[in-house]
Amino acid sequence: MMVALGGGRLEALELVLSGLLPGVRGYALPGTTPSGPMLDVPAGVTVGDELELCDHENTPLAVLTVDGVQEGLGGRVWVAGGVRGLREAQHGPARAFRFTGADDFSKAVVAVFSGAVRVSDAMHAVRVAEGRQLVLVAEGSSHWADSARLVGELVAVAQQVPGSVVRFVPQADLGPINAVDAVLSSCGARQVLDFRQSSAVNGEGAVILFTGLSGSGKSTIARALAERLAGAGRRAVLLDGDHVRAELASELGFSPEDRHTNLVRQAWVGARVAEAGGIAICAPIAPFAASRAAMRAKVEPQSQFILVYVSTPLEVAEARDRKGLYAKARAGEITDFTGIDSPYEVPEDADLVIDTSTLSVAECVESVAAIMAG
Repeated sequence: MMVALGGGRLEALELVLSGLLPGVRGYALPGTTPSGPMLDVPAGVTVGDELELCDHENTPLAVLTVDGVQEGLGGRVWVAGGVRGLREAQHGPARAFRFTGADDFSKAVVAVFSGAVRVSDAMHAVRVAEGRQLVLVAEGSSHWADSARLVGELVAVAQQVPGSVVRFVPQADLGPINAVDAVLSSCGARQVLDFRQSSAVNGEGAVILFTGLSGSGKSTIARALAERLAGAGRRAVLLDGDHVRAELASELGFSPEDRHTNLVRQAWVGARVAEAGGIAICAPIAPFAASRAAMRAKVEPQSQFILVYVSTPLEVAEARDRKGLYAKARAGEITDFTGIDSPYEVPEDADLVIDTSTLSVAECVESVAAIMAG
């Protein structure tokens, strides 16, 4: 089978093949250890198959030998296994500034930037280096033009500092692995100045996903958090599940496949809000781990993604049910209803777990704010 990759998935493959990700030699399945980049492909793949991984022009770059398969959604499966390279990739921005396995920056001062270069940060990096090599690292964005502009700004700085070099790390779909941190580790970097601007605390964007059963209190907390952020001068956008579904996914039903598609669309919108510096707050049920992983992959590493599991027990959520949905589900009038005849997969990667049967709305909002503050 031939699998065409593009964007962050293609960049992830290139990083794996480069040997710049310590301990990573291929793809991992969701929820497994050790973690790594994940890849989903059309169903029909079995253990032992070899998949030809290509770029968007169908140029073969690597072969993946499948040693693990996990059911996904929408007629797709997750695959795991090692990869061997066939040829080097030719696409992607800033190719002349990519890291190589020959880079050894153990004695250098490494300064990492994202978004734009602040003059004060650049000057601080130069002062700290003083007599040592200065390595200026650009963390890529999802937009080529933004990445190219950032590299250009760092090149301008490097031209004023003898012996300094510029390196670029692309935005890649690596799951829980931070590309910049992993690459710097492989190059022996010991003194790292982090000027990245991806934190929600520093006024940058983020996506906050509340997940839990219907009636668990997700929407109530989400609205209260949006009000708090707006009152603090932050640009917060509440992506209400019903409204988003009506506008972006009105043709979809509630099968696992349709739910997955709806959630990935929400994540895409949230990622665009975050990239513009806003806070996107989503409160769908999001019952499946694979869908939540796909949502996270749409947002990270360019922006912060915070997963909040609202763990309110089923009996409490059902008792709160003002719309009578649980009663209809138990009577068979509604099918595929989460918690009744459709499962909810409890998150194992939640950044925060809150139970609205034991905490007030204000306490829940305070807990989320604390996570955002780092």
